[in-house]
Amino acid sequence: MALNNATGVLDGTPGLERSTMRLVTRRLGLLLFVVYILNYLDRTNIGIAKDHLQASLGLSEAAYGLGAGLFFIGYVLFEVPSNLILYRVGARLWITRIMVTWGLAAMGMAFVQNEMAFYILRFLLGAAEAGLVPGVILYLTQWIPSARRARLIALFYLAVPLSSAFGSPLSGWLMGFNPFGVEGWRFMFFLEGIPCLFVAVLVLAFLTDNPARAKWLDERQRTWLTAALAKEKSEEDTTHQSGTLRQAFINPRVLGMALVFFSMIIPIYALAFFLPAIIKQMGTFSILQVGFITAVPYIFASIGMFLISRRSDRTGERVLHYVVPSALGAGGLVMAALTLGSAPAVAMVGFCIGAIGCLSTLPVFWSITPRLLTGVAAAGGIALVCAIGNIAGFVAPYMVGLIRGENATAASSSQAILVSAGFLLVAAVGMLLVGKSLGKEHAHKSESSANAY
Repeated sequence: MALNNATGVLDGTPGLERSTMRLVTRRLGLLLFVVYILNYLDRTNIGIAKDHLQASLGLSEAAYGLGAGLFFIGYVLFEVPSNLILYRVGARLWITRIMVTWGLAAMGMAFVQNEMAFYILRFLLGAAEAGLVPGVILYLTQWIPSARRARLIALFYLAVPLSSAFGSPLSGWLMGFNPFGVEGWRFMFFLEGIPCLFVAVLVLAFLTDNPARAKWLDERQRTWLTAALAKEKSEEDTTHQSGTLRQAFINPRVLGMALVFFSMIIPIYALAFFLPAIIKQMGTFSILQVGFITAVPYIFASIGMFLISRRSDRTGERVLHYVVPSALGAGGLVMAALTLGSAPAVAMVGFCIGAIGCLSTLPVFWSITPRLLTGVAAAGGIALVCAIGNIAGFVAPYMVGLIRGENATAASSSQAILVSAGFLLVAAVGMLLVGKSLGKEHAHKSESSANAY
């Protein structure tokens, strides 16, 4: 095998890299994609159930927003410890544990009888799911060379818009059933939690902790992949910082990326938890129709995610592939806010652009973040970014619920959308600043290396 000077990755025989990555994608990428579809569906399906849930339990708008957000309190509290455990025991066992506990908590939502039980189950669901996303991101860095990473992370994150695109109509359809007199929203929660338990068995059977243990790769493929990843690891001192867990928590760029993630999560969950209700304000629609209309922005976000991640991998550029779509997405949300009451069709176009801006950039974001740290510091740093960012998952629904008020109007919904747009613009500016910092450090280290010779 020889070193490719253009890419810094070891070459094998023609097609070896392609065949190896194809197998990794089919076995690991597709399985994790299914895992995250179920994950995102179970955390956001209360958006479709909102009106029926509130009526059945007597929840105010603020109480609903608080309950939706409490998921993220549990999620944030256990995010870092969960990822550190995954780093030590391996992804296979820990992701299986995560799936079983969140599946049981999701099914438990069918049995809530009052406001307090609603709060407790949402908190427990968040605690059960904690560590999944940062754990998968860390896991993929141990399998995928950086030049191909955005595409596979895109496959994983494609679950977010597709879960909403297909999950919203599915949830609306399931709520139309009342078996044995059970309320439709209860039936929906119970049924959508069951698949997690079955997929957990598949994770235990098919997920492999690292390439060296991958018996499903032949010897040549294992040799190429481990050599390529080892080569990248040996060069990490030019683009990464090593250090302790404590240093990860005070690293300015880690905190900067956490701020970026926080700011982009606000509009993501504002749309996830309130877009169905806002669409219902725009006309007279059935639950099923609301589900289908809600799916439209997420379909466009799926297309955008695929195109942006592929172009980012092809060009090797990350920062502008995040900044430009995010800024355009903020503009789309402003357009939606200004036309919500007067031109619903134009507002839907704005929501589509906004969804592209806040969702399609997720793979690019997570292709940049692992460049900051290595080892246990990377496990803690990635989890810290995810934990701080997901505080926005609590802030967003509670904030939007307060802004919209008990008798939400087009005007109050527009105000909430404008605030969300402001956060997305902050994310774009924050990434631009972090990107400049990374560029300057890389240039400084390259100059130092040149001077050494």
